[in-house]
Amino acid sequence: MLPVEDNLDAKTLSKQLEVERFLFHLVRNFIHFVPEEIDLLINESLEELVKFIKADRGYIYKFINNNRQIELSHSFMEDNIPGKIPMHDRVDSEDFSWLIRPLLDKQTIKLSTSSQLPSHTGTIRAIMEVEETKSMLMCPMVSHKQTVGFIGVDMTRQAREWQEHCEYLLKYSGDVFLGALEGKRTIDIVKQTEQKLRSLFDRTEDVIFISSPDDRVLEINPAGIKLLGYDSLQEILSLDIKKDLYVNPEDRDRFKKIIQEKGQIRDYEVQLKRRDGKEIFVLETTKAVYNEQGNVVAYEGIMRDVTDRRQLESQLFQAQKMESIGLLAGGIAHDFNNILTAINGYAEMILMNMDPSNAHYKNILNILKGGKRAENLIRQLLAFSRKQMIEPKVLDINHVISDLHKMLDRLIGEDIKFDLQLKKGLKSIKADPVQIQQVLVNLVVNGVHAVKQIEDPAAKKEIAIHTSEASMDDKFISLNPGSKKGNYVLIRVKDTGVGMDEITKQKIFEPFFTTKKNPDGTGLGLSTVYGIVKQNDGYIKVDSLKGTGTEFLIFWPITTEKKVDSTERESSVEFGLRSETIMVVEDDHDVRDLASSALKSFGYKVIEAENGRIALQIINKNNLINKIDILLTDMVMPEMGGQELAAEVRKLNKKIKIILSSGYTDSQILNKEVTSENGYYFLTKPYSIKQLEKKIKTVLQL
Repeated sequence: MLPVEDNLDAKTLSKQLEVERFLFHLVRNFIHFVPEEIDLLINESLEELVKFIKADRGYIYKFINNNRQIELSHSFMEDNIPGKIPMHDRVDSEDFSWLIRPLLDKQTIKLSTSSQLPSHTGTIRAIMEVEETKSMLMCPMVSHKQTVGFIGVDMTRQAREWQEHCEYLLKYSGDVFLGALEGKRTIDIVKQTEQKLRSLFDRTEDVIFISSPDDRVLEINPAGIKLLGYDSLQEILSLDIKKDLYVNPEDRDRFKKIIQEKGQIRDYEVQLKRRDGKEIFVLETTKAVYNEQGNVVAYEGIMRDVTDRRQLESQLFQAQKMESIGLLAGGIAHDFNNILTAINGYAEMILMNMDPSNAHYKNILNILKGGKRAENLIRQLLAFSRKQMIEPKVLDINHVISDLHKMLDRLIGEDIKFDLQLKKGLKSIKADPVQIQQVLVNLVVNGVHAVKQIEDPAAKKEIAIHTSEASMDDKFISLNPGSKKGNYVLIRVKDTGVGMDEITKQKIFEPFFTTKKNPDGTGLGLSTVYGIVKQNDGYIKVDSLKGTGTEFLIFWPITTEKKVDSTERESSVEFGLRSETIMVVEDDHDVRDLASSALKSFGYKVIEAENGRIALQIINKNNLINKIDILLTDMVMPEMGGQELAAEVRKLNKKIKIILSSGYTDSQILNKEVTSENGYYFLTKPYSIKQLEKKIKTVLQL
């Protein structure tokens, strides 16, 4: 308000009241302004101000670019009055210092005539001539103690002395205008922020939502609508969260209990169901929204779909579990093979010396038959554990399948269509043909069982085997834990049977798991397939849905090795008593005793040892290195295994022939040096007495 002096005349007092009324009118115009109309309102008010002061032109400039430029933002001029220059650069130069520095220091510029300009202000003088300015009055516009611009009025038709009320009116009008501009700017910023948030809300891939304690969705972004499989927001707003979205409704109760107690919940994993019934896993982070009374009125949060991650973790866990089961199965099978070798061997020895008319002959024969059945069971366990003895060869997978075609036809039967499609020109693989046959037979038998469970007589009944080539890239490996990058021959075995649910699919490769009713299945068929594929550095994948059939995809590594023709050398020696010396090294007492007893009965001289270290001690102590013809040794023994023992013996006498015996083998046991060409031979456990005798005679013959 203008200062009121004592003894003012009526004219001056009237002017002061008139100024205050104008300012009151000006302020009232800006009390309820619409942001979109603020610039028009300032221009109109600037016109009223110019006319009230009786000037020719009014304007507002703002400082920009770190006070190096000024830009015209609003202006008004009377008719036939030139406009202001829109922008001035380098106002921080010396030419502008007379005008700009006082304004930046929050001082008013009052110029009655251009003759008052100092001599060094040539630029300002030139601007006044261009704009036809005779007098000017400028007041700084200050925000937060910083000059952000200035408001001014000019006289162009005649010079003028500026009264005190003009300066007062200009200064406070500038404050009103600045307040309105900053209010508009704040609103613009809020709108821009809202737009950015809305854009983020709409475009983010994570689900953003607001829900209520009574299990209603209040707001959800497009990502949430898409994730849940709905077409519109309205559909989701009508849902009951607990009933329609949660797989387990009690999870919703647990969620609300936690958030009620703690006010928020982080990374809460929950299983939801989409509109199509598909189940998904999400991680939810949510906080409670309270009213003035402290009651929870809403939940605000985000959700992230982790279904793929959970499936990968499940696959990885399954692979690790299968590996652990394989190790356990291999250990059990190895020990059991030793037991079976002794049981079957002694039964065989008894039968060899027993008259068939003996009352116990049939009983012993049944013991031997039971032992043979147990051998097959152990062989399947070893296949699953990837530790069985194999004889890999470079081969064409199509030839193996073609040779097996007739057998598979008989397995499948006439009521099921058999579709065989073998792609020509496939690259070679390295595999044991017997293992390939075992894999295909097991898969086809399972397929036949699945197809025969279909109750609809009109349903399609088919089993197909297709071959092709495939490559595993980084994307495939990331989605299929346990797979390896490379080129493969792909074998597809597909049936149109009853299919499997997810729980069954997770268990099919586990030993002794079966969906067949006893005695139809042992539960080792698919575990054997899994073990064989893994043993050969392959990968097996299963695709199946309940009611749609099952497809097994077997990826077998392509080899660059060349195919080599070879024929097995057979011994033609006749059975009879011998006198050669054989050293039997075996840590299992029963197996060692059986082998020694059998060999002695055939006339061989036998030296026994329970492990490699003791065998070497016996050889050295009794100077036997040149008296031993064959070293028969178990491969896996404490202190010193058979391969290490064989290497030490061969150092002392290269003529000694080595027979390595084991119920299983792996890459640590077999290496490139352990071949028949180097004097090494193999005898697989459990072996019969006749197999032992034949192997000994064959090796002696070579």
